[in-house]
Amino acid sequence: MLLVLLAACAGASDEPVGESPVVILADDGNILVYDPAEGATLALTDDAGPDRIYSQPTWSPDGSQVAFVASAALPEPGVQASAPAVRVGLEAQAVTGAIHITDADGTDTVVVPTPFVAFYLYWSPDGATLAFLGNDIAAGRQGLAMIDVAAGTARRVDDGQPYYFAWSPESDRLLVHARNEALYYLDPDGSQTSIDQEPGVFSAPHWQGSTQLYPTRGDDGQTLGVYEEDGTLRRPSVTPELGVAFGLSPAEDRLAYLQLSVDASPFRLGTLVVDEAGETMEIASGVAAFFWSPSGERLLYLTPAGADADLPLQWNLWDGANTTSFEQHLPTLTFVQQYLPFFGQYANSLTFFSPDETRFTFSGTIPERGEGIWVQPIDGAPAELIAPGRFSTWAP
Repeated sequence: MLLVLLAACAGASDEPVGESPVVILADDGNILVYDPAEGATLALTDDAGPDRIYSQPTWSPDGSQVAFVASAALPEPGVQASAPAVRVGLEAQAVTGAIHITDADGTDTVVVPTPFVAFYLYWSPDGATLAFLGNDIAAGRQGLAMIDVAAGTARRVDDGQPYYFAWSPESDRLLVHARNEALYYLDPDGSQTSIDQEPGVFSAPHWQGSTQLYPTRGDDGQTLGVYEEDGTLRRPSVTPELGVAFGLSPAEDRLAYLQLSVDASPFRLGTLVVDEAGETMEIASGVAAFFWSPSGERLLYLTPAGADADLPLQWNLWDGANTTSFEQHLPTLTFVQQYLPFFGQYANSLTFFSPDETRFTFSGTIPERGEGIWVQPIDGAPAELIAPGRFSTWAP
């Protein structure tokens, strides 16, 4: 494996930026792991090119392993019209695919051939199973498959178009929202238990501890409900007229949601609201995405930096009382195409925060400062450029 020191990288700092590593999808298409303490990167791959495409680096829940997709041809960007908004998506063109699972230090790599090329990875909380979504040519729609990590084998489990899900905290089943019309629990063997509710207009459900979150539709319209693990409605939260994007804090005490605007666009979905014990606070308007910190004490959200244009974008951090806004940046195409439109699903499976929540990572260009992978201190100090790259995410 290739070790590359980043001391010459513009904006690099001699100060450690956290205790856990950052995984990077590099500009050349390879997968790297950045060690903040050493200021160095380890190349997990070195053969990316037109015939070998790597994507979707995803940390295991304990941060000891990284999984990523290897495909045989470059996917072509397209536009997917799907409620609640038109989304930029990917239509995979590769004929063959595999998922690599490797230790964070680059050792003990296992390559698992997959029945279709994956475009999204999501580890079970116990790290024993890796679920993934892809375009299943055999089924003619998106497919869900699972990898038994210990055995290194993959199998088809379910399909649907579109398809969103959340792992149970016990890693024994999924909460699924499929085809914009069905809610059900899915066991790893493929058996389903239907939820007798009509789903509202949303994408990914959420499941934290004993709490589940998803909207349903009834005679009085759409209600975003907070549910017990047995399906009992703990309390309704909001009745959005249009679609809603939402996320439950890891501590289960705060609910954030985006009330979509009539004129919603991919960069301006709507108003961000936080609900705590039934008390609501409007945080910002024109929000494109949001992510809770690991403790649930902070909320990171993305907005256009100007009132009239979608770009550049700006990260903002709400700490429960105050908001800090950071430098404007132009996001990478990888982030805009693959991650931003589906942020609710990715919020289930990755984090941008360092474990101590003092910093977060993102990719893009800060005008007059550089382009690549950045680490942003939450105290408002200037972001540090740590490496060239298209996407990054922090180990738990």
